[in-house]
Amino acid sequence: MRTLAAALALALLAVPAWARARNSKGPRAGGYCSKNAVGTTSTDKKGVSLECKADRNGKARWVRK
Repeated sequence: MRTLAAALALALLAVPAWARARNSKGPRAGGYCSKNAVGTTSTDKKGVSLECKADRNGKARWVRK
C-alpha cells in the first residue's frame, strides 16, 4: 500500500512538468496570443508564417499570413 501511495505521489509531482513540456510548441494557427503581441509575426514549428490579429470578438489569435 505504501508503494502505491509513493508511486501516486511521484506521478502527481511529474504531471505539471510533463504538461508544460507538451504545451511548449510555440504559436500555432488559431491559437491565442497576448494582446500586446497584436500586429507581430512569428513562425510555427513547420515554418509557416503567422501573424497575431484580433478576431471579430476582440480576442487575439495567430492567423496564417
